[in-house]
Amino acid sequence: MRKIKLSIITPSLNSDKSLAYTLSSVYDQTYKNFEHIIVDGGSTDHTLDILKKHRVLNKKIIIAKNTTIYEAINIGIKKAKGDYIIVLNTDDILHNKKTLENAVNVIKNSSEKIYLGNVIYFNNYEFNEISRHYPAKNFRNWMFSFGLMPPHPASFISSSLAKKNLYNTKFKIAADFDIFLRLLKLKKYPFKYLNQTITRMRTGGVSGKDIRAHLRSGSEIHQSLSINKQFKSHLLINSRYIAKLKQFFIISRKVKKFNVNKNYNDLIQYHFKVIKKIRSLQFNKNFVLSALNLAFLGSYMSNQVKIYKSLIHWPDGIFIKNINISVKKIPGREILKQLKIPLSIKTITVLGNLPKRSEEYLKSRYNKKINHIKLPYGNILDITKKFDYRIKKNEIIMITLPTPKQEQLAEYLKKNNKYFKIICIGGSINIVSGLEKEVPKFLYPLEFLWRLRYETLRRLSRLINTFINYMVGKYFKKRLNNLSIKILN
Repeated sequence: MRKIKLSIITPSLNSDKSLAYTLSSVYDQTYKNFEHIIVDGGSTDHTLDILKKHRVLNKKIIIAKNTTIYEAINIGIKKAKGDYIIVLNTDDILHNKKTLENAVNVIKNSSEKIYLGNVIYFNNYEFNEISRHYPAKNFRNWMFSFGLMPPHPASFISSSLAKKNLYNTKFKIAADFDIFLRLLKLKKYPFKYLNQTITRMRTGGVSGKDIRAHLRSGSEIHQSLSINKQFKSHLLINSRYIAKLKQFFIISRKVKKFNVNKNYNDLIQYHFKVIKKIRSLQFNKNFVLSALNLAFLGSYMSNQVKIYKSLIHWPDGIFIKNINISVKKIPGREILKQLKIPLSIKTITVLGNLPKRSEEYLKSRYNKKINHIKLPYGNILDITKKFDYRIKKNEIIMITLPTPKQEQLAEYLKKNNKYFKIICIGGSINIVSGLEKEVPKFLYPLEFLWRLRYETLRRLSRLINTFINYMVGKYFKKRLNNLSIKILN
């Protein structure tokens, strides 16, 4: 009985929010006779750091800057030493610990060059709740004319066959359709059905992230059929969505729970870390605390603010409901009322506006030395041009600028200081000190409207701009899809 070696190929690019889950699913496999080839297209986030800490011994990390997904896969295929190849993208996980073992038990007793299993889909990071089931069982070659193909992430293809039939990198989305068309329809290689789920796949991948991707996918499928001299019809290709509807009718939407291996917990990166109670704030660590509200989300959508490991949010405003955070709104003034600063912190330094009454409030509330530094007007470059402040270990910073300038300044300080404890508090000090009238409770969800009472035109202009950025990011760029969120209790 032959011993099968597998080559798992993972193309990656700026995948630090999902990569740890993918790698954990590989690490936990009971079948160990495989190599894991990761081809990175030039990531600029924490992807490479995570890859280097990937604990699988038989791994190969290849840096191939400016490569597309299918170019990266081709590089992996050329380097592969295994008998069969499986492609595992960084948004996907192997179904369970015995996925490879169960597949190999079928492969080693057969002689086919292609094996096809099933894929299930999940939304966001809800790995254990199925939204769609994509089986290979009923696939037939005539289905290619309808733009249909077997589930690519559940395929095992002979390495020798794959090396002779690389992906056509002319296609950015439908190269998987094209390779199946060539192998199964044109060259008539038989396949064997693996009656098992191979991969759990996150919805909203390359082919389904927005309407433009769907249109391009259909166009590329048409091109592939044309190039390979097969019958083609835009009408038939677009009807594939009707055929796929039955994949959403699932008897049971629950599967065995996927647990991240403890070795990978520290490698998980989150889009947002949201604090549920202010007392959970840890003053023995560096942090930047900021409100997660419309102003921040609009700035995030337009790339005016960045997400990084030490950034923590408190939930503030009705728009957080759109990212499925099941926590109550905490106004900034409540943060100040509930905040307990330990004795180890000797100084509160306020950057930005701080009227005398607000300064007196901070002194009486926290019994700390108050240090106030005024900042120049202008954009963040104007502010930081001559600003070289060194934060002491026993000091906490409060920034009273509007978003996104306060978050931009916090990020600047974070980069230039060994120790930092920073709260982007905006105008909340003036409210809690009584200098500005507190918003009525019935307007809590719409506090941004209450603030329009002062400097109405400037604030309204900023609100409209923020709202437009938010809507474009949410509905066109889909930047609120598939968010990894950690609730800090």
